[in-house]
Amino acid sequence: MTFPGPLSVSPLNAPTTPDLGLRPFQRVTAQVLTVNGPTAVLTIEGYPVVVQLTSADQATALLSQRTAQFIVTQLTDQVITLKFVKNEQSQPALTGTVFNGPELAVSLLQQNNIPMSVNNLMMARSILKQHLPVTPGLLKELLGALSDFGPWGEPEAELAAALKAAGLPVTAQSLALASRQAAQTGDSLANLIALLTQASQQKLPADLLKQLNSNLESLNALVVQGDGKAPELAKQLKAAAEMLGKSMESSLLEQSQNSGQPLAEKGLVSLLRLQQTLEQSGEKSLARAINEFLTDIRQSQFMNIKPDPVPGRGEWSEIGFMLQSAQQKADEKFSSARLRIAHEAKSDSRNINPAYTRLILQVDLKPGETVEVDLSLVGKQIRTSLIAPNPEWCKQAQNELPSLEQALQALGFILKEPQIGVGNPRPIGGITLAAGSAPPTTVNIEV
Repeated sequence: MTFPGPLSVSPLNAPTTPDLGLRPFQRVTAQVLTVNGPTAVLTIEGYPVVVQLTSADQATALLSQRTAQFIVTQLTDQVITLKFVKNEQSQPALTGTVFNGPELAVSLLQQNNIPMSVNNLMMARSILKQHLPVTPGLLKELLGALSDFGPWGEPEAELAAALKAAGLPVTAQSLALASRQAAQTGDSLANLIALLTQASQQKLPADLLKQLNSNLESLNALVVQGDGKAPELAKQLKAAAEMLGKSMESSLLEQSQNSGQPLAEKGLVSLLRLQQTLEQSGEKSLARAINEFLTDIRQSQFMNIKPDPVPGRGEWSEIGFMLQSAQQKADEKFSSARLRIAHEAKSDSRNINPAYTRLILQVDLKPGETVEVDLSLVGKQIRTSLIAPNPEWCKQAQNELPSLEQALQALGFILKEPQIGVGNPRPIGGITLAAGSAPPTTVNIEV
């Protein structure tokens, strides 16, 4: 059904017709912004236009709609004449023609008999961005966690949906942990070592100084010496994984289950005890630095928890550590590094198969300059690629390829198709938030 009489549409600022990309007899969808007497304001292809209505019926029909369908009947440089289509279903069926409908989140809430509220709509949009199904159960779970979290808005809703999509638990505590801006493990560790080293040179009680030096020794042992031999490197990486990869809660549970043995304080548990001792001794600043480091580590450990396998997504374990070359050791400097290892591509296994896996190593050589080495192992074959922002690093890597190939051959591996390129590696770790975009709409297809 169409209303008699054309609509005279005058675009604001009078853009030329090519800007709108319209053509005669084209059907367009416009968003209805306001209707005021004989005029209305619409947006077509993102352009605001003022519409001169020709009847009161048109104003009444537009007033009840968020969007409306029109057919372009005449087109000039200054005026666009449209025919208003009140009921698109009454138009002749056009095979394969797609029409824009109401927002998808709105439709899904209505289909599931979920009340149309601001919070429900915001959460449904965030769920759709992560390609998850909008169900009453999921909506209740995420909204419950956000309610316990405190005041929240769109960023928190998107974070909750992203945690769910990553297979991570969604609670008020996990939201607080994931939302904080944490430093890279290597940077956080280097900062703590520097503070503890400075404190060890001060006049402190003997017991406190002994406890501080013991923890400082443990932290220094986590620094991987990049120019060491392979067995020593493996030993240092194992020590870093054992200390930084196991949560304090897990260590305390493990120790408490050994009822016949005294509880041994080591690793992060020992560092927590040092924090408590420093607070009691009035060393508040240093205690806060330890707490910040422990919270950074806790966030990193949380990102490695995958209690719910996510179908179709790769599973990874990640660890951050510090790397130091001989030159850096002389200058008392470090490089922050991150290692990512893929699990077996089986839903019922989280083991790492050394014959079929992938390793990604990133090293921050300088602020803003990160080198990434990507190794894929299949049987006895290794494919490798290197990305660095500085062409000089790529040139050095190219010169090192013959020695790398020779070393791998000595271990029984064959280097296949090495690739070296200039670029910036994608960051390792964290939660992937969906890029901002317009809410998806339902689609009606006439066949």
